[in-house]
Amino acid sequence: MKKILFFAAAATLLASCGNGNNYSVTMTLPDTGLNGDTVYLINVDSRDTIASTVVTDSVLKFEGNIEKDFFGGFEVGSDFTYFIVEPGSDITIKEGKATGSPLTDKFAELEETERKFYSDADKYYTEYQSGRIDSTTYKNTMDSLYAIYRNMCKEIYQGNKDNTLGLCAFYRYLYMEELGAAEIEAEMASSPIIAQSKHVGELLETKRHEEQTAVGKMFTDFTVTDENGVERKLSDYVGKGDYVLADFWASWCGPCRAEIPHIKKVYDKYNGKGLTVLGIAVWDKPEDTQKAIDELQIKWPQITNAGSVPTDIYGINGIPHIILFGPDGTILARDLRGDNMIAKVDEVMKK
Repeated sequence: MKKILFFAAAATLLASCGNGNNYSVTMTLPDTGLNGDTVYLINVDSRDTIASTVVTDSVLKFEGNIEKDFFGGFEVGSDFTYFIVEPGSDITIKEGKATGSPLTDKFAELEETERKFYSDADKYYTEYQSGRIDSTTYKNTMDSLYAIYRNMCKEIYQGNKDNTLGLCAFYRYLYMEELGAAEIEAEMASSPIIAQSKHVGELLETKRHEEQTAVGKMFTDFTVTDENGVERKLSDYVGKGDYVLADFWASWCGPCRAEIPHIKKVYDKYNGKGLTVLGIAVWDKPEDTQKAIDELQIKWPQITNAGSVPTDIYGINGIPHIILFGPDGTILARDLRGDNMIAKVDEVMKK
């Protein structure tokens, strides 16, 4: 689960100044259920509100004046619609598809390619799970799919470094290709729109923290105050002479909950024998955390009400994220899951 979901990230206002700077965005809704509701047009990179409108006669319409293109979006019901607003654009949205701006039309093509990519990925995953294809075929097929889509995103970005379409493609490329902090900084230096993006700046900061807490580094301590007003520190557990398996999780996170049975196996096998299992509840309400602890019958200690403090420090943007610390506090492994996690713990506990 990602902290920062892809569709909550994108572009700042930039370039394309002209005489016709007025824009409009119009959407006709299928029924009257939202009449009277206020809808907000946002810049999804800065998360600033650009305009608001009231749904009237099942139609919402934004109008305004801008000097630079930006990646816009708004939420209607539970659905978000995205498009690129340019000076002089007249965007119409029908059945969730936006048209009427040159960059929006190209962005729609990129989105369609993305939908096909994920559809194909889901199809091959289903075939693998059902046993119709073996693991080697599945891996090779997925590697090929990823390479095709990743390279397409890179080509679009490199050809559009001066506009919002390029930034949209760059985000997708970042999620397909693990770039280091230095590589992201180089891309920022080569593109003003990347350099000005708030979200790219946030991703860069996350990457820096991730590199500072990479495997082989000594742990970085943090302090949070739990729901009872008690200060809790990572150093209360880590660096005390035992291995520590720390699970960064949240009650609402399905994959986090699915990981608990694997952690239980490790806990039952090694608890009190040189291994401490620790839960760190992030991005969650303490009462929801406690409810999940009871439901899942979690026995190991927890640091609750941690918010984003630990994830910011460790450069974590998706959970579950499980880290194994050595007896002296050295980071031995990150992002462990399932059988790989169990195998890694078995490996160190046999030493």
